[in-house]
Parts: sequence; C-alpha cells; structure tokens
Amino acid sequence: MRCVEPAAPRFRNLLAAGAGDETVSADDALAGWRPAGEDIRVALNMIASVDGRIAIGGRSAPLGGPADRALFHGLRARADAVMAGAGTLRVERYGPLIRDERTRSMRRQQGLSAQPLAVIVSRHLELDPSIPLLADPDTRAVVLTPSAGDLPPCAAQVDYVRTATLAAGLEQLRARWGVRLVLCEGGPALNGALAAEDLVDELFLAVSPLLVGDTRDGRAVLTGGAPAAPLALTLAMLLEHADELYARYVRRSGAAAPA
Repeated sequence: MRCVEPAAPRFRNLLAAGAGDETVSADDALAGWRPAGEDIRVALNMIASVDGRIAIGGRSAPLGGPADRALFHGLRARADAVMAGAGTLRVERYGPLIRDERTRSMRRQQGLSAQPLAVIVSRHLELDPSIPLLADPDTRAVVLTPSAGDLPPCAAQVDYVRTATLAAGLEQLRARWGVRLVLCEGGPALNGALAAEDLVDELFLAVSPLLVGDTRDGRAVLTGGAPAAPLALTLAMLLEHADELYARYVRRSGAAAPA
C-alpha cells in the first residue's frame, strides 16, 4: 500500500546492516505491518520528548513534524480501527481519520474499508457533537463505555459496546466488525488501562529531540495503570530523521522483563 508523496521525509534505517546513506520512506518502513493471524492486536502510537513528556501546552502536535506525521498517517492507513480516549478526542479535536482520497482508494484495493473504524473509549459520554470526527457523516464510530447513555445526536454513524473492560470491548470489535488491528493513539490513561489488562502488543514511539521539563500538562506515555509485571519488548524498527527517532517495539512472546 503506497500512501506517501514523493517529497515525503526519508528515514535512515538504523537497524539495517550498513545503513549509512541508504534511506526508506514511511511506506517502506511499514510494509507488511498487518497481523498474519486471526487474533486481534493492539498497537500504541505515541510521541514523547527525550525526557518522556507527551505534550506541550496540552497538545502533542508541537513535539512532531513532517516525518512524525508521515508515519502517523502510514499507520492509520493500515489499521482496521483507530482507538482514542474521549479526552484525547476533545483536546486534539479529531477529524476524519483519513482525508486523502488516494489513501482511501488504496485501502479499498487492499480489502479494507475506506476509513478505519473510529473507536472512542468514554466512561461518561461527555463529548461535543461538533468535534469534526463526530460531525463527519462518513465516520463510523464505536463507543466503548460502561454507561447506559448515548452521545448527543451527531452526524457520524455511532454504535455502542457496553462494557466495563477493554478486553471485552476488543472481543466485540473482532466479532461484530471484523477488527484485527487496532491502532491506539492514547491518551496516557487509556494506554495505562490497556497495559493493566495485558492488551498491548506493540508500541510505536517517536522521540522528539526536545527537553520539555516537568510542566503541568506534560504527562507520560502511560498513566493511571500498569501491567502486573513490566512488559518485555523487542526492538523491531529504529528510524532516524533530522535528529528524531522512530521506534517500533513488539511484545516479546512468553517473556517477562528482567527483575
């Protein structure tokens, strides 16, 4: 699947033998990123400063640049569903997940829906229907919530999974919508909740060459929850562009982190 413009950023592949001056595009780096089996997989995608902060002024955008956006959109282009917490949806003012018609067309050619399923995790359903994602009639959204209520009326097509656990919600996504690959974009409380239920299979982590410091809204990649024991990961990808690092970590099957 090709979805990156010719002038898009090029990355040095730091794991390739003799990487040197040889570069790859975001599409090259993400080629084959689709699960082979039938089980559902969850991949977190986050950006952080070198001191581990995920926001400046409450938002993640100031940490990234064109290279981060190329990989961000490349991941969305390959996912069955994009998951985010209600707080992230509000702060980042999410719009339609894929806006580029060529990418939507390429998804159709790959047997995917034109847009990934938007999965919103919300405890209290306090979401403004004017958020661009919910105001888009082409958006298909599923809300995972323990609440018996509904969102205010909005243009998007909205279904509900009433569940107290994320594991049960993922099972319903697989059974009812055929979802196999979930891209979770946070925020940190949702990431922590997934980790606490042992549901994280991969982590894409962009490291921005900025020192942010202990700001009020800096936050970390995971907050409010943790796996029962530290999760051991294997480094599967490491790219560099303009002093920025882009890593993919994959869960190490059957292994716990060293004590």
